[in-house]
Amino acid sequence: MHPRSARWVAVASAILALATLVALPRFGATVVRAAIENESAADRAAFAAGDSPWSWRFRERDDVVAGRAFGSGVLTVVEDGLAFRAMDGSAMEIGLPLARPVDIRRLDSLRLRAEASAPGSYAWVARETLTGPLRRATLGPFAGGPLPPVLRLGPLDWTDPAGRPVTPPARAAMLRLEVTLPAAATFTLHEASLVAGSGPIQPPVGALPSRLSAEGLLAWRDHARAADPLVTFGSETAARPSGPAAGPARAWPPWLPPIAYLLVLGASVGSAVLRHRRRPVVAAGSPVAVFPTATASTPAIRTDSGLIDAILVLIGPLWFIAGLGLSDRPDPPGVAMFVAGATYAFYLNATRVLPRWHWLGTWRVAGWPLLAVPAALCVVVFFGHAPAWPPLGRVAVYVGWALFQQWLMLAVVGALLARALPRPLAVLLTALAFALLHTPNGLLMQLCFVAEFGWAWWYFHRRALLPVALAHALSAVLLQAGLAGGLLRSLEVSARFLG
Repeated sequence: MHPRSARWVAVASAILALATLVALPRFGATVVRAAIENESAADRAAFAAGDSPWSWRFRERDDVVAGRAFGSGVLTVVEDGLAFRAMDGSAMEIGLPLARPVDIRRLDSLRLRAEASAPGSYAWVARETLTGPLRRATLGPFAGGPLPPVLRLGPLDWTDPAGRPVTPPARAAMLRLEVTLPAAATFTLHEASLVAGSGPIQPPVGALPSRLSAEGLLAWRDHARAADPLVTFGSETAARPSGPAAGPARAWPPWLPPIAYLLVLGASVGSAVLRHRRRPVVAAGSPVAVFPTATASTPAIRTDSGLIDAILVLIGPLWFIAGLGLSDRPDPPGVAMFVAGATYAFYLNATRVLPRWHWLGTWRVAGWPLLAVPAALCVVVFFGHAPAWPPLGRVAVYVGWALFQQWLMLAVVGALLARALPRPLAVLLTALAFALLHTPNGLLMQLCFVAEFGWAWWYFHRRALLPVALAHALSAVLLQAGLAGGLLRSLEVSARFLG
């Protein structure tokens, strides 16, 4: 590239980098706003149908709190439910997972599908806050077989652990069903939902303020829910349609994107194999055109495919992050997309399409990426709180996960971009891709963009991966210990950041 053109590319990339740094929090806020409003729309639809957001289908251990029964019960996964076997006839408590506190004055009934193999006694155990006093209300004895389809929470006599009468709780941050059965008897739980005993209710609708960050929007939402657990967000028009309810919007079959993605990846692999097999065989004595020989830094395929391969690798992980939405459990199609993208990256590495990289490189320059660690320490000192260090096991996980992320971002995506684009632009796009993998955590996206910008610039000169991975992991540990829960809401992404 001509020196003057190179300078203009560098200047344009610097301007785009500053613009991206400013735009990332707004992008994160837009994603969070849409997620909150979509969640609220689903909540209103559930209320209108006589149900509520506090609904459960019990199929796996994680569908109850802690994945077990508190007390003497033993949990077993059975067909279409969870079975709890009493060990010695003492009480066992089954915790209903509450993503947020629930108003049990308005949602005063538990719609239930469950049965017991023997007669037993039942009670509610609740706390208004996770640190608040324990309250208990006896439901009474029930015969064996199916339980009543509705259990009430409202007109009950509540007591403290000493048996003294207390006022009924207005809300619950912890709610457990206490079951006492004879030894070896089982209680099987299928479905449950908290509903209003008087019928469908219309929750209040609040408006989200404009121009708040992602963290600010979540803080606003949590503050509003602390005042009213049933509040939803959005426009009044959307909350109260005047005409007949519209049917659900048509959605793609969940496995269509992974299948299409796999077909595209397969076509790319097949095209590469065909190109390899169709290389012309030059007869002895015939004129030979001179082509560059593939070396450690020169790919064995056309350089114009680097940008396409980088996009193909990125589609899977980015789709996975975007597909998490408000769920805290990745769906199988999203996992398939992630695995397919990572597998394609491993394929490119195995076929030596990627430029060669090193673990450590020259020790004299290996410390430059680690400058991110004192930078993170300064951020924690000036803006953080007293450190709460993660366990050593989690630190080890950080190192392994950081190594994989940096291999994917630098040794695969970044190297492919650097082959197809001017280096400043390749650095910018690599940093942007790394930031987008942390959507919608706005502040974390900014931190990742700045860090990866420096790491990518250094990596493209040295091709050493381990120093960057260590810098990534150690910086993450510092931010987790001293910044998360304060200025930085968390180090999580997608649904876990929203929770």
